[in-house]
Amino acid sequence: MIQALIVDDESLVRKGMRLMFPWSKFGVEIAGEAATGERAMAFLRSHPVQLMITDITMPGMSGLELIKKAHEHDPALKVVILTCHQDFEFIQEALRLGAIDYIVKTQLEDLDLDATMERILKAVRQDTPGSHSTKEKLVLARKAAAEASSGLQWVMDDDRFNMLFHVINELEQAGGSEPHSILFAAAERWKRSFLMFDWNRCPSLPNNGGAASWLQGLRLELAAWLRSSAYSEDVIRAVVKAVDLIAEHPGQHMKQSEICQLVNLSKSYFSTSFRDIMRLTFSHFLQTTSLHAAKELLLSTNHPVYLIAEKCGFLDQRYFSKLFKEQTGMLPSEFRQLHTGRS
Repeated sequence: MIQALIVDDESLVRKGMRLMFPWSKFGVEIAGEAATGERAMAFLRSHPVQLMITDITMPGMSGLELIKKAHEHDPALKVVILTCHQDFEFIQEALRLGAIDYIVKTQLEDLDLDATMERILKAVRQDTPGSHSTKEKLVLARKAAAEASSGLQWVMDDDRFNMLFHVINELEQAGGSEPHSILFAAAERWKRSFLMFDWNRCPSLPNNGGAASWLQGLRLELAAWLRSSAYSEDVIRAVVKAVDLIAEHPGQHMKQSEICQLVNLSKSYFSTSFRDIMRLTFSHFLQTTSLHAAKELLLSTNHPVYLIAEKCGFLDQRYFSKLFKEQTGMLPSEFRQLHTGRS
């Protein structure tokens, strides 16, 4: 059995990692847990393990420091890092230090656990620490690019943009259509988030090369558009974070009071700043996002219209159908019939 150690300062995360992953199925035994880097090192000195899963940001010794010390103690130890969206700037450094993979905490419930375990265990069984093949490095780069581009924080955050730019550039140098595919899919999401931005002012994403340069140009345009509202950087970041939160939970019709608390703005100030920065009201944006989520459910499920309306935050089916027709020119049932052949 492969012995593993879980390191995270949050007990719920450690418990979740223990319970969610099919460790025994893949021949892994969780030998222990540690809440700090110092305790993890003490454990490693008395209990040799082959795999360590560690949070990257912890009080006291950070995950990066722990990786360095752990590899000094045992160069053969394989490390998987746990991270959050805001930690992308650390991922590249952790991989450089020899981490074999990373897991985003906020996406644990959506992970293909078997595929993740297979990928990790393949790397654990390699003889040389940190010896990724070119193919495996590209897999990690694709994963990093897809996750970094899933949100909007890169527009205003230099660290996140540098992370995204770096991996897109890395994929471009490897050749192939991967950067174009990742950014094309991401751009479709970005367009739904920045609804009032004039996308025609930006050149089309090039098919062959130049994806990283295109991304850099797009960032300049979007950041300039946001800053033309004349709000402070902190307020713009808060509003972009609010848009990100809604995009992460499409169709859930998050309450404005809940969003305000998460971005640390008062309700009245949030309403005004959101309207001025995004050029539409929060309620209009939320409604449009929910209707888009409804479209996807109409096409991907057989759920009745009333249930889809409810899932997307519309308690009144007639009101939902009215709004849907105003936006698309057809009723939900007609939209489904036209695109899927199902009534």
